[in-house]
Amino acid sequence: MTTFTGALRSSLGKKYLMGFTGLVWVGFAIGHLIGNFLLFAGREAFNGYAYFLEHLGHGMLIYVAEAFLALTILIHVANGINVAVLDKSAARPVGYQVKGNARGRTQKGLASQTMIWTGLTILGFLVLHLVTFKFAYLWEQVPDYKFEGTNIMTRDLYSVVVRRFSEGWYVGLYTAVMLLFGMHLKHGVWSAFQSLGLLNKKTTAPMISLAWVVSIVLSLGFLFLPVTVFVMNESFASPAGGLHL
Repeated sequence: MTTFTGALRSSLGKKYLMGFTGLVWVGFAIGHLIGNFLLFAGREAFNGYAYFLEHLGHGMLIYVAEAFLALTILIHVANGINVAVLDKSAARPVGYQVKGNARGRTQKGLASQTMIWTGLTILGFLVLHLVTFKFAYLWEQVPDYKFEGTNIMTRDLYSVVVRRFSEGWYVGLYTAVMLLFGMHLKHGVWSAFQSLGLLNKKTTAPMISLAWVVSIVLSLGFLFLPVTVFVMNESFASPAGGLHL
């Protein structure tokens, strides 16, 4: 156990943890984006999705998933700060699992050099996001919603999302953070695979291209939602909700 713990605390171990936890959150972001697109289907569909998640596994699985996500992001942030600030000089000679420059030249650039700052900005926004949506009922009145043809009641989370996305300042902040999110992913996705030792001469270039695709799709996907709700607010704020052209 001591050897294993020591390995995780080493510079190489921290990179493994950074890579793994980062990919966990990329997977979560993909699933979260897909679910959020139910906003376009309307109030019933989006609230049904939220209700399903909250009651999955008799209401226990959501807590297990949230605990796991909280643990992984704490590990990711702690190791990110550690590697970037405290262990910078010690981590430099360790290097990644694949030697040599990706695509024949260095991948250093604005995205890689600002990872710590974009990461902390995203973390701060995540806290705001949770307070604004998940825990909105603690500080504002959230209406109830009754599913059609049933006696099942739930919180009308759809109305909370649409109301927040009707506020210009929040949409502007959301847009700025999503652009930073894309920058963070651009470097983070391919370097996660590199840190885990999953790249070689044949797979490095495709993985860098994949990182570009993932960063663009996720950042623009999350950005598309609030902007569309803001512009088409009358449609989304209707009783049925959703986008009706």
